[in-house]
Amino acid sequence: MGIVIVGSLNYDLVTYTDRVPEEGETIKANLFETHVGGKGFNQAIGISRLMPKYEESCIKMIGSVGNDSFGKDLIEMLSQNRVESSNIKVVPDIKTGTATILVEKQSGQNRILIAAGANSYSEYSDAQLERIFTDYNDNDRTFVVLQNEIPGTLDIMHWLRENRPHSEVFYNPSPFLSLSQEQWRMVDVLVVNEIEALQVVESAFGVSYGNKLKTLISENFVEGYKTIALELQKKLINPCNLSSVVITLGEKGCVYISKLEETPGFVEAIRVPRVIDTTGAGDTFLGGIVSQLYQGIELKDAVKFSTIASSLSIQRNGAADSIPTYAEIVI
Repeated sequence: MGIVIVGSLNYDLVTYTDRVPEEGETIKANLFETHVGGKGFNQAIGISRLMPKYEESCIKMIGSVGNDSFGKDLIEMLSQNRVESSNIKVVPDIKTGTATILVEKQSGQNRILIAAGANSYSEYSDAQLERIFTDYNDNDRTFVVLQNEIPGTLDIMHWLRENRPHSEVFYNPSPFLSLSQEQWRMVDVLVVNEIEALQVVESAFGVSYGNKLKTLISENFVEGYKTIALELQKKLINPCNLSSVVITLGEKGCVYISKLEETPGFVEAIRVPRVIDTTGAGDTFLGGIVSQLYQGIELKDAVKFSTIASSLSIQRNGAADSIPTYAEIVI
């Protein structure tokens, strides 16, 4: 078994401010910081830190960086967190991807601008994928984690289904990309936030059906999203393997369902003294889900664990830098 994360690697340029400036306005910021990041990178670090114990080469990161200091820092950070990085491409004459992030002081909410840079080169031929996944044969149970910050995501899913059918695809469709129903069936574990959940419904079942579910949400927020989770799990994603849907609901909590549960479950969010920075909270949550399911933990307990992990991360600055360790949660 093993866990392979294929995704983006960015360098985060973070500015903390009392409020976001209006159009044409210049205001004084409070603080500027740099952090390693990117959804793929954050999730790899999250999985590593939230795993109690694993073999050195168990977790692998696949992606691209530029031949610059940002790229070197990202690879070094992966090494420090015991994530194998030999299949990360270093693209000459191209800058490492960057994310410019504005964080509001009072709410901790963020706004993010992404320049893809070397991430645009994360597309892979069949021969390259065969080499990357050469250690995993058809009978291996491999977790593969994917997002939408690189161009090759759907091609990788297709290749896995044809060549590594026992692999289990964890998909976090952010930023959102509309897929056909056939493409959604390639997903084993779908992890989305409340906005993305509605986007998936409209993409797969149509806008009018999405409007019906929006009405349910307006009448009862949690029950509405439980209905969406059930619909996506029963009618859309791969019915084999783990077959799970997790929808995060911000400060309200999280709903979830797998093929082991007859009805969706709900876990309340943990109240924290102060939200410092929500950047990377979703990636921390997904890291917790993957790390727990990899150990054979049931989904409901994985969600509880991940809720604690993300509640700790939002009380710290940065994305990958804010992710807690397994020991911080179980103590």
